[in-house]
Amino acid sequence: MRTKKYTWENLVWEEVGDGLLECSVSLYPAEYLRIEEGWSIDGPARVTLKWTPSKKHTRVVVKPLPASEFNIDDPQEYPCASCGAARKSPCVGDDTRCMYRVFSFSGGEL
Repeated sequence: MRTKKYTWENLVWEEVGDGLLECSVSLYPAEYLRIEEGWSIDGPARVTLKWTPSKKHTRVVVKPLPASEFNIDDPQEYPCASCGAARKSPCVGDDTRCMYRVFSFSGGEL
């Protein structure tokens, strides 16, 4: 159910000065950014990466998505782990677990 949204190779960088490159991406529930083996960041989050290739230094800032972009209290913002309905789509099954799609996504069963 997890989806690899971005990898290091497909990030779009912009130079912000003195050889510093910056990239910012939004990750929604069930999406993740894979930096390298053993290092991934799961959504929901806004991830900003700052990279200085000459110094081989990477700085990562992870913040919550703004309320204008993601409503944490809306179950439709999350994919359903029970019936497989995508984010922003209503459930397609009649399983009672679909009522708890936010909580099912976090790993536990009610």
